[in-house]
Amino acid sequence: MSSETLSGNRLARIRVPASTSNLGAAFDAVGLALQLYLRLSVRRLDTEPSRLEYVGEDDHLIPTDESNLIWRVMAQVAEEHKAELPPFALRVENEIPITKGLGSSASACLGGTAAADFLCSLGLQPEDMLRTAAALEGHPDNVAPALYGGLVASISGERILCSRSLFPAEWTVVAVTPAFELETRRARSVLPHEIPHADAVFNVQRAAFLMSQIVLGRSDGLREAMADRLHQPYRSELLPGLREILEMEDCPGLLGVALSGAGSTVIALAEANAAAIGAAIRRIFARHDLPSQVRLLKADNEGMVFEA
Repeated sequence: MSSETLSGNRLARIRVPASTSNLGAAFDAVGLALQLYLRLSVRRLDTEPSRLEYVGEDDHLIPTDESNLIWRVMAQVAEEHKAELPPFALRVENEIPITKGLGSSASACLGGTAAADFLCSLGLQPEDMLRTAAALEGHPDNVAPALYGGLVASISGERILCSRSLFPAEWTVVAVTPAFELETRRARSVLPHEIPHADAVFNVQRAAFLMSQIVLGRSDGLREAMADRLHQPYRSELLPGLREILEMEDCPGLLGVALSGAGSTVIALAEANAAAIGAAIRRIFARHDLPSQVRLLKADNEGMVFEA
């Protein structure tokens, strides 16, 4: 912890990582924190009005008034704890693309929860923040790794259960984001209400093997372990090029490929040749007239950082 004074008021700095979820087979069960960040600087003001400054990714999409997601979360968390949200100055610096499958809303919900905890002196513990932010987000898949860091398997319910593991530092997560917005609601709407028993077994086998191999730091078999029958085949109809990317030939260093969350970002795990793998995925999107951005990321094994 560090402390700083600005205009007589304490300043809190909050850093929340991006995340990718599912990793193919582990649908709605697993998330991985990434070294791509949402940074908040917040301090209490003596008088109204509150103000928010935003810089970073997709700034044209982000309001800076009370309709801003982080602001709304702060107000809701304060209200739920019967506290009054004081006037504040909030600066947001964001590296995470918005609504592209890299956990931007989960990071915002978690960052807003932490900011409200600071401003209102709520004394929330990590498990309280997880429960609050997951309820706001709708599920813990992205919130849990953003909070705890690393690779996190979670069970949602009245009580959220999480199991965290370190992700191999030597592996690279190649995140390729096309200029295409795939809304989570739409991506969910194409999923069937019932699935064949064989498809359920297919995914359970691979998700279990995937987690075991990653925890042990072993790369063999990961391509098959990231195969999926529960969501990616259906979402391939929505995102041009996805089917080809999932079926792309093996190349040196490629460990596995998956849709990141509900998309539209695609991730590949690589133990070598990460730039070449990213370029190959980018070329597939380009064949469908979709420009894309390649990010070569490492896992964040630290999670949310709070300094005040």
